[in-house]
Order: sequence, then structure tokens, then C-alpha cells
Amino acid sequence: MNKKEKWLLGTAGASLGFLGVQLAVFWILFPNPKKRWEQDTYDCALVCGYHAKEDGSPTDVMKKRVEKAVELWKERKVRYLLLSGGAVDNPYVEAEVMKKYALELGVPEQYLVLEKRADCTYRNLKYGAVTMKNCGFSDCAVVTSGWHLRKADHYARRAGLRYVMVKADEPESERLWTTLKLHLSTAWVMYRNLWKGYY
Repeated sequence: MNKKEKWLLGTAGASLGFLGVQLAVFWILFPNPKKRWEQDTYDCALVCGYHAKEDGSPTDVMKKRVEKAVELWKERKVRYLLLSGGAVDNPYVEAEVMKKYALELGVPEQYLVLEKRADCTYRNLKYGAVTMKNCGFSDCAVVTSGWHLRKADHYARRAGLRYVMVKADEPESERLWTTLKLHLSTAWVMYRNLWKGYY
């Protein structure tokens, strides 16, 4: 083996080693979402917001999250729906759009609680925790998309919540490649924020 081959082999080994360390750090700091139900009923379903369409109607992703929360409510697994999300990508407040859709699905208004300031996942859980405390809620089922579970789980733990993570169904129109891309982009944002000091 000549010097060039040794250098290439050494570089490849070092790169793989570095990648392995970074993956290990990621999996340690962002463990698998807590999906095991520890009780039959939670005080609320905390629904992570997602942007509305430009006409103010719910996107397919938002619909699926609300639908899962409503399903939990109808099965009496949660007592209230806490809808979290402000006006992020357009003028429409996500919590208000989700409320309208939940009403259409048959949930009475008195079972809907809105948190209208959050502009990111971190604040969904941070402000959600404050709202829960103000409402006297002790625990929650955090509802979000599959590709978003790990990130939301991380901030639920940081907020000190008693919680379980619940995966919403993926929209029928969402292709496998789109779902994979969302998983990868979300993981990249989490990793990037970690080294920016946003952990």
C-alpha cells in the first residue's frame, strides 16, 4: 500500500469515526420519543401547530394533527385539546385555524384551549406548559407528525412535562420521499441548533 492509499484509508476511517461520534451524541441527547402510555387518560392533548394555507384553511399536516387529537378526545383518552401555534408563515394564527377545524369535527368549544404565541417547537412546549399550569392540567399527550416526534419530545422533557408522545397520521397526499426529507431536515435542524447553543 503506497502513501496515497494509506492517506485515503486513514482519512476515510477518521471521517467514519467522526460521523459515528456525532451520531452517538445525537442519539444520546435526543433519545427515542416517549410513546408508552403510563395512564389511561391525560388532562389534555397538546397539539403542535403547523402553518395554515395562504387562504387561512388548514393544511393537510395540520388537519392530521387535529384529527388525531380529536380521536383521543372522542375515545376519552384526553379531557381537553390544547392547540398551540401563533401566526408564523402567514397572518393566520395556527391555534385559531386548528380550533375552527376541531369544532367542525364535533368538539365543543368548552373543551378547546388556545395558546396563540408559539412560533416554533420549543415555544409550543414551553408556552404549552405554562398554559397547562394556568388551566390546572397535570399531564398531556403531545400530538404531532411522525417526523416531528423526536424534536417535540426533546422540548417536552425540557419543559418538565408529564407526557406521552402521540403520532398523527401522515397525509395521504404526502409521498414517501417527502416524509423522509422531513425526517432528515428536522434531524439536521436539531443537530445544528445543538452546536449553536440552542439545546
